[in-house]
Amino acid sequence: MQFLTPLAFALAALAIPIILLYMLKLRRRQTQVSSTLLWEQLLRDRQANAPWQKLKRNLLLFLQLLILAALVFALARPALQTKVVASGSVIVLLDASASMNATDVTPSRFEEARKSVLALINGLTNASSMTLILVAKTPQTLIAAESDSSLLKAALTKAQVTQGSADWEAAFALAAGATRNSTSPIIVIISDGGLPESGLPSLPGEVRYIPIGTGNDNIAISALALRAENGVPQLFAEVTNYSAANRTVLLSLYRGDELFDARQLNISANSKTSVSMENLPVTTAVYKAHISDPADANKKLDSLSQDDTAFAIYQSSAARRALLVSKGNLFLEQLLASLPGIQPFRALPADDGTLQIPNDPFDLYVFDGYIPAELPKSNLLLINPPTNPFFEVGDVFKEMGEFQVNEHALTQFVDWKTVHVLQAHKVTLPNWMTVLIETDDNPLVFAGETNGQRIAALSFDLRESDLPLQIAYPILFSNLINYLAPPSAFDSSQALQAGESLSLVPQTDAKQVIVSSPSGIIYSLPPGQNLFSNTDELGFYAVNFVTETATRSEYFAVNLFDEAESNVQPRESLQLGSTSITPTVSQQIGLQEIWKWLAGSSPFWPSVGANYLKESRKIALIVNKFSPASTKFRSSAGKLYLELIGNQDEHQLNKKNGKIFFHPS
Repeated sequence: MQFLTPLAFALAALAIPIILLYMLKLRRRQTQVSSTLLWEQLLRDRQANAPWQKLKRNLLLFLQLLILAALVFALARPALQTKVVASGSVIVLLDASASMNATDVTPSRFEEARKSVLALINGLTNASSMTLILVAKTPQTLIAAESDSSLLKAALTKAQVTQGSADWEAAFALAAGATRNSTSPIIVIISDGGLPESGLPSLPGEVRYIPIGTGNDNIAISALALRAENGVPQLFAEVTNYSAANRTVLLSLYRGDELFDARQLNISANSKTSVSMENLPVTTAVYKAHISDPADANKKLDSLSQDDTAFAIYQSSAARRALLVSKGNLFLEQLLASLPGIQPFRALPADDGTLQIPNDPFDLYVFDGYIPAELPKSNLLLINPPTNPFFEVGDVFKEMGEFQVNEHALTQFVDWKTVHVLQAHKVTLPNWMTVLIETDDNPLVFAGETNGQRIAALSFDLRESDLPLQIAYPILFSNLINYLAPPSAFDSSQALQAGESLSLVPQTDAKQVIVSSPSGIIYSLPPGQNLFSNTDELGFYAVNFVTETATRSEYFAVNLFDEAESNVQPRESLQLGSTSITPTVSQQIGLQEIWKWLAGSSPFWPSVGANYLKESRKIALIVNKFSPASTKFRSSAGKLYLELIGNQDEHQLNKKNGKIFFHPS
């Protein structure tokens, strides 16, 4: 045993004033006696309690000195030598990747790893310090170069396991930076071994490895994807058995909340099987795949549940289909063909010269100088339209004043200064339409939405202006077409992993972007922010684009899909550069302090003494009652009771066989 603060033993000198106070203490009190014959006994007691007399045996004095000795002993910080994994300058890399959710150890691998870190903290010597790094998709330093165990434990409680992969290369860079000011650093990796097999650099100092986990029982959905083949969606799913035994699982496939397929799969050990489905509905939908035990769907399937469910999103059409209805307009045909994300079609005239509109649905209809008798219930772009149900079309005017481009999302970056228009129609617009470009209060370009249908229009013929020759032409029409047929803000078919960022391209009129996570957490993106990074949860997210008149929703999925995480077999060793790291056992000598145990038990010491006195009183009463011959013992017990307990009780003095003894009434 060693004492970390031996100077605390100087406090043992406090025993001197305690003893002096007991020597000076007078124990007088009034006592009624039945005869003056007892005065002699009282005088003897008075003389015995006179100051500076020989110290008599006193139980309370003994207890006080014992408490003082224990406190001094605790303040000296006694410590026992114990074997620890690391001491000195310690850097701990705590694995918080998805595989640490495995429950092959109770309650989980991450909680077992947390216990290992706690043991390291408790084993730190007085001169040791610890840096704690949480290894996740974005590693972070929880606490740096701290020797206070309470602060280290507080930082450890904040550590949480994630549902994605871990960036070990970035974590190693943090660890290397933490060793710069250390002479002999020790880096401790606490993990189940899911590190990359190659490509990791060597670490400075001594590296030790504490493995976590015991088994490899896991089956995972390793892939789920949808794609369109000739406009018809197809589904592909893959299930991998990472365990060492053959397994049978039930694969259930959902479209939204509707189960549309379920099949039993027999998968050999360390192998995979796939499922393909064709001719799925051509509609935007969220697909889910889930594996379970065929005998009992509620039974736990394996040790890692995070990869038992996967999601995929099918967007009805990656390219927006636009139909041009015109008797011939080269400017419009070239424009639609050049816009990205637009698949243009043209309605051919019939034998009688009339235009026929196909029955197939389109995302956008462009009518050039023509309005059919029955308009489709879709978004429309009208160019030089005749009479129509949306607004009144009047006479032609040719005198053009100064053009005014009103501030609007659809006129962003549109420069109309060099545009010339020969003639246009006067129009009378409803209240739901907004004028974008005008001249002398005559609208030239305008747009709006009614009953969920978006309409944009130009009141002049493109061929009667030089707009197609100006830079404003593709900019204006790109804004209008994106408004009428909004592109997807992101590629919903891409497979994101937890912690990866999603790049968004909101439509121009979106006032707000609101993202809802699988657990229902709402994130509101400020204007101009096109990157969403709060993808820590597995599942599907809803992205809502809020405009002044409507809200449009799109979806994306976050899945595990990581072999390094789903293969939960713990590794027996790590390969860092050219060095192989094997599991570490306790091999250094550390000091384990025990003063906390002494200080924690000190409140119970007075109660122990009180119980002892209580028992001594009972003994005195029993002896007094059943042993009348032992008058000497009864006298001693009665005096002890009067001195220590009976300060407030009345007592009687009895004389028997010529001797005086005390007992409580």
